[in-house]
Amino acid sequence: MTDHKRINDPVSSEGFLFREGRREDDAEIRALMKSISMPGPISLTADDDPSFFDAIEIEGHERHTIVVEADRRIVALGLVSKRRMFLNGTPADVGYISNLRADKSVRGRAIVTEFNRFVNQWQNMNFGVPFYLCAILKGNRKAREALAGGRINFAQIKEIGELYNAAIPLLKRPLPKAPAGIRVIRGNALGAKAIAEFLNRTGSKKQFYPVYTTEDIEADGGILRGLKPDDFHVALKGDHILGTIACWNQLPFRRMMVTGYSGFMRWLKPLTVPLTNLLRLAPIPDPGGPFRNAYAACIAIEDDHQDIFHLLLNTMLHSEYNTGKTFLTVSLMEADPLLSVVKKHLHFPLRTCIYAIYRDDLATIHQLDGRLPYIEAGGL
Repeated sequence: MTDHKRINDPVSSEGFLFREGRREDDAEIRALMKSISMPGPISLTADDDPSFFDAIEIEGHERHTIVVEADRRIVALGLVSKRRMFLNGTPADVGYISNLRADKSVRGRAIVTEFNRFVNQWQNMNFGVPFYLCAILKGNRKAREALAGGRINFAQIKEIGELYNAAIPLLKRPLPKAPAGIRVIRGNALGAKAIAEFLNRTGSKKQFYPVYTTEDIEADGGILRGLKPDDFHVALKGDHILGTIACWNQLPFRRMMVTGYSGFMRWLKPLTVPLTNLLRLAPIPDPGGPFRNAYAACIAIEDDHQDIFHLLLNTMLHSEYNTGKTFLTVSLMEADPLLSVVKKHLHFPLRTCIYAIYRDDLATIHQLDGRLPYIEAGGL
């Protein structure tokens, strides 16, 4: 779905021009994104070639990009999007704030204040969400301190929890044997309609699980851009669906580029070279290369049955070997009972802090029940 609302006229403040991004800004936005690294044991930068505006379709069904100009050059940007997800088992619109980038020459100045003003303006234009989710890498200490410490002027900040991201190497693995009476099929044998119905029925039991439609799964673009029914693995008992998992390859339109290694990864990286050669793995990239990973997406397991999740995950790991990818990234919240299955695999961990940002109405967050959160990491 394309963006269908526009902000008001551009605003000038302290030598900056704040306005909504346009398609003709695409190349300049992508250049800015590539120039700014996100810190951590593996420093990463975003590469959205060939189109930033196509790539951000996965972030929500309505999107607005703020760009900040100085001397007719884009020096900062941020994205506000609207997503449909389950709150207390009921579909609702929730906001998402992402892609916050600022050139080092302008950080710490008036940009944050104006960004807040623009978000408020969209809220007043019936953007109409009760709160916004925001994800920050745990290793990005400065950004987390700025958010939690109140230097970013939002009404209320609540930490939802930590998202545990496990990058599992795509080794050669045997095809797991399914228990008696259970079979695993690919999604195209079942159809997008049945998959969407199962995702919504099962996903509604968790907070923030995306609401999916048949069209989302079948479309070339949109919130599941690049994902097709055949990318799903589905566990069945008779005609009853027990669980799903999908392999989401975003490399054709969105990649994370390695800019450097630090800490334990600095000495570990050289040691991986003979191992990857021996195991015939795609190599871990040198600085300047893409992190060739796919995402485990649309994880929905009836009653959080760990044996079914184990079967589906290992079936997908088996099928993704020798496809040119290095890792499958599986992301679950720390409290999710399925995470114990993931942690049994050799993996590289990365943690992301998930926050909820509230402005005027705090009632919604206090009314959320005790359902476990689920965050679709491929949409971050």
